[in-house]
Amino acid sequence: MTRRTALVLGLMWGLAAGSAVAANQAPAPDNAKPTILLPNTTSTTEYNPSRGFPDKNGPLSGMLIVIPQSEVEEFNKPSGAERHLNRVSRAEAGAVLAIKLVFVGIETDWDNNVDVVYDLSITAPDGRLYGDEYSSVAGVKGKQGRTQGVYDNRNKVVLMQFEDHDVPGLYTIKAVLRDKVVGRELPLQTQVELIAKASPPTQIPGVTAPDPSAPVTMAPIADPAPQAKPVKKGKKKYRKRRR
Repeated sequence: MTRRTALVLGLMWGLAAGSAVAANQAPAPDNAKPTILLPNTTSTTEYNPSRGFPDKNGPLSGMLIVIPQSEVEEFNKPSGAERHLNRVSRAEAGAVLAIKLVFVGIETDWDNNVDVVYDLSITAPDGRLYGDEYSSVAGVKGKQGRTQGVYDNRNKVVLMQFEDHDVPGLYTIKAVLRDKVVGRELPLQTQVELIAKASPPTQIPGVTAPDPSAPVTMAPIADPAPQAKPVKKGKKKYRKRRR
């Protein structure tokens, strides 16, 4: 795996099972640093199994979302709890993001076992593959008491981190969710825009650049008072009288 993407292993957990097992999350990469994350909205995402999600294939429906890694713990809340998620659409280099799949409508075999996997890849603005390409990553697997609920890929989560040398632009994330029990597939897609960091001002030798954070103040400069022009005194003229 490259530095750009990493697969985080966790514990399998289904919302339908109603459990609240904490997933084992790997620490952020060593070169992670505080960055600006610009979410679409800050709101509560409600999962309604009866309505499903916009992308559907028969009973199987799902959604692909990108969130800050710090919010992965929101999925550890018990079934029915509100989850406050910031869906990231734009980020700067250094941001550590988690790619989450949420889905409903999976089916069981004759012994109440489920088996859902997913493929995932990221395409850079130039069309090239960004990071690693993942195939048949475990989503949900094992015996389930019931499947009428919302599941997610907490078993294995892909993390991505933009680097300083990455090209700004739209990065397309594509995933294919596959219910192996019935052979049903669901393609999902989303995008994240990498925005360029503001470049520092050019330094000129011998010239000190002003601090942009300092308040701009300037003392008023008074115009010089106009000076009165001296009045010229005219000479008196005398007319000679004729005799």
